[in-house]
Amino acid sequence: MKSVIKYIGIIVLILFSFFYTEKAVTTIKKQDPLMEEIENLKDEYDVDATNAKIDENKIIPGIIGCEVDIEKSYYNLKRLGKFNSGLLSYKVVKPNISIENNYDKYIISGNKTKKTVTLIFKVKSGAKIDNIVNILNRKNIKATFFIEGKFIEENMGMVQNLISDKHEILNYGYNNGYDKDLLVWNNNLIELLNYSNPKFCYLEKEDINTLNLCSQNKMKTVIPNLIIKTNPLIEVKKNVSYGSLISFDVIDSTNKELNLVINYLQSKGYKIDILSNHVEESLNKSCKNVRLSD
Repeated sequence: MKSVIKYIGIIVLILFSFFYTEKAVTTIKKQDPLMEEIENLKDEYDVDATNAKIDENKIIPGIIGCEVDIEKSYYNLKRLGKFNSGLLSYKVVKPNISIENNYDKYIISGNKTKKTVTLIFKVKSGAKIDNIVNILNRKNIKATFFIEGKFIEENMGMVQNLISDKHEILNYGYNNGYDKDLLVWNNNLIELLNYSNPKFCYLEKEDINTLNLCSQNKMKTVIPNLIIKTNPLIEVKKNVSYGSLISFDVIDSTNKELNLVINYLQSKGYKIDILSNHVEESLNKSCKNVRLSD
């Protein structure tokens, strides 16, 4: 019995020692002028997250921010022995309002601060698509293709080539619409080719049934804010802005003017990226020394 009490006493002493040591270290750190300097200056280096903008049933993505990780920064700077903003470490700050938990809203644009646009092509047949793909590949532009299910079934090789060229392949439903069972079937086809899960549905006007169906399948629904029917170059020049989702039919006018459209966008400083990257709530570029996995 005495030996048990002795061991319990030793354990209690060890635990108390650990507690006291940790508390003492914490106290010393808080009194360290370097820690005080980090805490006093951290607000200058924090970058606020930007919430997604919601207007009734429409949404525009936000931006992830960052804030100084005081503990990691202290250990970085302690080795140096003085404050240096370049050695600060950061942790991510996600938006309070995000597209990630708003599947029941139509995405109408990317975040304008990214200075990016997306080129979207709607594909129902193979006619005229080869020239469009050649233009994109020649200019090293990656685009997003919403492809009708039957076309995928009958043209698996062509779709695989698009994927190999790093273009994005998404679900355009069947016969101008999305059906509950066929939505899953088409997603499975794309996953088979792409090894990634299609996460978007496409509409050109509001449709609550499609929105609900896609939402139930954890897919976001986009309605491009710039839908080109004729005169692509003129329409882009008149209406494009940072964040634009630019949608094209695969028709003669698109083939003839796509090269000019890309040249114009690049000359005005627009970056062109696939849809999933464009509407992703990415890290504010002002944030340094931080990874989204942190």
